[in-house]
Amino acid sequence: AKQFVEHRPEYQVNVQYLEQVQPKDLDASEIEARLGATWISEDYITQFMAETFHTPRYYVGDKIKVQYAEVTGQWNVMGKSVDSYGNALVTSTYGTQRANAYRLLEDALNLRDTKIYDTIQDADGEHRELNRKETMLAQQKQELIKEEFKEWIFKDLHRREDLCKIYNERFNSIRPREYDGSHIQFVGMNPEITLMPHQKNAVAHVLYGNNTLLAHCVGAGKTFQMIAAGMESKRLGLSQKNLYVVPNHL
Repeated sequence: AKQFVEHRPEYQVNVQYLEQVQPKDLDASEIEARLGATWISEDYITQFMAETFHTPRYYVGDKIKVQYAEVTGQWNVMGKSVDSYGNALVTSTYGTQRANAYRLLEDALNLRDTKIYDTIQDADGEHRELNRKETMLAQQKQELIKEEFKEWIFKDLHRREDLCKIYNERFNSIRPREYDGSHIQFVGMNPEITLMPHQKNAVAHVLYGNNTLLAHCVGAGKTFQMIAAGMESKRLGLSQKNLYVVPNHL
């Protein structure tokens, strides 16, 4: 709109009105940033991995790195076994001997709960059996990694500002419609009854919004709102028969 108005200044008023109704930017406390969210870049996931697991610098980005494939929607941690020996953070603090931290991170990125299987050899041959103890331990470590990520992701100021900007630009584009019922005349209503502004707005919501939840507190006048909305709907030809259903306990 701003680019268009450069050549057609008479539409400047449209730009002004559009700016007035833009959704307010969300801050970090209002944004859920979780492992696996594709709007968080590979670089940030790699940084989290390196700082949390103390991955040796000479491995990061070369032998161990995080990749996301847009075609398949899959995350991959390359070189999961490279740093498995001698790093207690990988095999004990954030991982187990059966599932190291890099594997748990990859599963978390792909929204998978890690499961550990044993290969059993018996008379019927070879088959895999779930190891419940190891699985429970691995999933506990996986939850720890997720919690660490929540603590880490917005801790750095630059990273927080960058991610908030990305999130708001990509997703924060919807603003709930605000209904104004000040113009409704309520033909035929008892003149002794005067609806409050919020009640008129609620009636407008019912008339124009197609579906409505009147989530008002006790005493806010929901009964008047429903009756007035029903009468207006019938008067305007929006409904033929209105049915009000009230549970017995109410």
